[in-house]
Amino acid sequence: MKQYFISTANFRKLVQKILKESTVVAPVKIGQNRSLEQINIENIDDIDIFGIRTIESLKSYLFKLSEKVSKYFGKDETSHGKPLTIIGVRGCDTEALEVLDKVFGEGDPIDPFYASNRENTMIISADCTDCGKTCFCTMVKGKPYPVRSFDLNLSIVMDGYVIEVGSKKGERIISDNTALFIDATSISIGEKEKNRKKVTDCLIENNNDEYKLKLDLSVSHKRNIENKIWRVLTKDCVECSACNFICPTCTCFLLLDQEKGNDNERYKIWDACLKAGYQKVAGGANPRGKLFERLQNRYHCKFDYSFDRLNRYACVGCGRCIDGCAGNIDMRKIFIELDKQVPLTAKLK
Repeated sequence: MKQYFISTANFRKLVQKILKESTVVAPVKIGQNRSLEQINIENIDDIDIFGIRTIESLKSYLFKLSEKVSKYFGKDETSHGKPLTIIGVRGCDTEALEVLDKVFGEGDPIDPFYASNRENTMIISADCTDCGKTCFCTMVKGKPYPVRSFDLNLSIVMDGYVIEVGSKKGERIISDNTALFIDATSISIGEKEKNRKKVTDCLIENNNDEYKLKLDLSVSHKRNIENKIWRVLTKDCVECSACNFICPTCTCFLLLDQEKGNDNERYKIWDACLKAGYQKVAGGANPRGKLFERLQNRYHCKFDYSFDRLNRYACVGCGRCIDGCAGNIDMRKIFIELDKQVPLTAKLK
């Protein structure tokens, strides 16, 4: 794949050109963290592509928190708004995009609202330049840099960025702005690879010291479906559902009808599998009435059932659920305990 180089000054010019045709959101540092914020000419210099992933994922821009999907008895529409460009998307979130694309964009039927939002969005991703304490992408077969599901990818090097092209949208950006790009040199490409290895080694070291696993996560989860250890592992859950809402790959939603004036409208809103009402069926029966059963189901959804549906983990190791958990539950500690339990469950069988 051909690689390009764009200087820091020319990247600023590129963002200025994109702003004329598209809404732009990008990481902006707020305190010690980075958050996706809308960019304009006044705050363009606040874009900060260094560090790790942002606090929130890009999911809410594609699979919206609340979205009107029908108006009785009007015409259902999924019209395009102004194009959207998201800059600084990390490898964990491009992997999450693959999950969202499979869930909402493949098969019959597809979700027309997600498909419309996805088509209308350009992804300019970026390598991580550091590893966070709760990041564990390498434990779930990921990398701290994007390998797919991006239009352009930025790798920070001296005085600019090495650019990789991932789609026809990305190719058009290059061809429409040829004066801003030059061919990447072997020196800048070598610097990119060196930086990637440094962050990858950091992640492996951080996680292997305390969370080194012997078994594949799909195996340890399948072997512990009936294990009563889940009552202990999930005892600190307080049902806040922060892990559901912050997760870049959770896709559960609820259809809600609402009266508005003389009309009735239907909305698609995020739902959470940890909530007691999520599993209820007609007559009030609840197949997962206990909280530990619901949290256990969330883990199996990510590491067991996902292989049947998606042929991959539905967790990307971003660590946001660990940061947001009110009960201080660390997924990696649960992985370790399940890993230890497999020999015991095997003996029972």
